[in-house]
Amino acid sequence: MVEHPNYGLRERTLSGSTVIELSGELDLLATTELMTSLDAVCNTQPRHLVLDMRQVTFLDCSGLSLLCRVRNRLRGERSRLLLVLDDARHKRLLRLTRLSDSFDIVADLASALAGPSPHGPAGARKDDIA
Repeated sequence: MVEHPNYGLRERTLSGSTVIELSGELDLLATTELMTSLDAVCNTQPRHLVLDMRQVTFLDCSGLSLLCRVRNRLRGERSRLLLVLDDARHKRLLRLTRLSDSFDIVADLASALAGPSPHGPAGARKDDIA
């Protein structure tokens, strides 16, 4: 019997931004398999990469590691990385691991695609992370 993965990845381009929609459980199995796809996206050096995580139901340390890997791969490039994240549990995990200041986080895709505002990238405010 073949088990189906409990995660997903969908890539598309919206308003000139590369949007990666992640879904399901981002655990060790998922991140090991997703790493190749996300590395390939990073290799294209997108000017604006949005990781839409609103459909992620589970996030563990390997999922956090994957996010950091993407961030580090884009660091120094002319790329901008935004996380779309509205789950309070995931925001809390980022805060508890002291990673919330390492990412620009917005609550919806429209904000991620909107562009910079006086509050920082795409309206992101560090104090909005509860």
